[in-house]
Amino acid sequence: MTAARAIALFDRLASVYDEVLPFFAGFAHQHMQWLAPARGTRVLDLGAGRGALTAAALARGCRVTAVGCAPGMVERLAAQYPQVREARVMDVHQLDFPEGSFDLVCAGFVVHLLDDPAAAAREIHRVLALGGVFSFSVPGDVENAPEWEFYGALFREFQPLIPEGQGRLSRPLDPERLLTAAGFTGIGKTAIEQRLPVPDADTFWNWGLSHGSRAYFDALPADARTEFEARVRAELSAMDPIVFAAGAHLWRGTTPA
Repeated sequence: MTAARAIALFDRLASVYDEVLPFFAGFAHQHMQWLAPARGTRVLDLGAGRGALTAAALARGCRVTAVGCAPGMVERLAAQYPQVREARVMDVHQLDFPEGSFDLVCAGFVVHLLDDPAAAAREIHRVLALGGVFSFSVPGDVENAPEWEFYGALFREFQPLIPEGQGRLSRPLDPERLLTAAGFTGIGKTAIEQRLPVPDADTFWNWGLSHGSRAYFDALPADARTEFEARVRAELSAMDPIVFAAGAHLWRGTTPA
């Protein structure tokens, strides 16, 4: 099961997750800007990680509940953001909340990792109030950054070396179909990107080992991982400065009022 592997991985990475580069924090800030929830909005941060969306929602005066699958992540989130209403370990496929508990459910880079996104979307619909919004982010492309095309190409090149059932945690996802099937209306999306200054190649490589892509690197044979790292560092050596370009798509749907 992908979920079991994800729980184990993210629990192990809890101490370094989003600590190397502010990748998730930066996207969460843009995500919350797009949603622009009013002060007092009841928010559920689903698969909250270390609290990137939680922090962005709290900054807008929202009342935030955060849930995640990895105990280490939830523990650190609760300690860092004591103002959250509740931080709990929970299976997002079976949310332990009454119907209509929230006005906004948001998820940052997590829906495409779930074992059963459709079941989770139905649960999210159930816990939303009438007229409530479900919004989530998924990885996306970035424009005008040809110098970073090598990175995705390396992942594709080395993929055949990954044993079946290991490696990447993500799965193909059709966000519009997911939202429609769960009963959401008014579906919308937007593309965002950020460009993160990276001090050096060590920082970039350590960033890659600090989040979900660690599953891919850990699944590579030792010699292949060494080659992958060497080729990344060779590409980065030609960049001055190193500015990492990354993109995402934000999706949203509304429960009929």
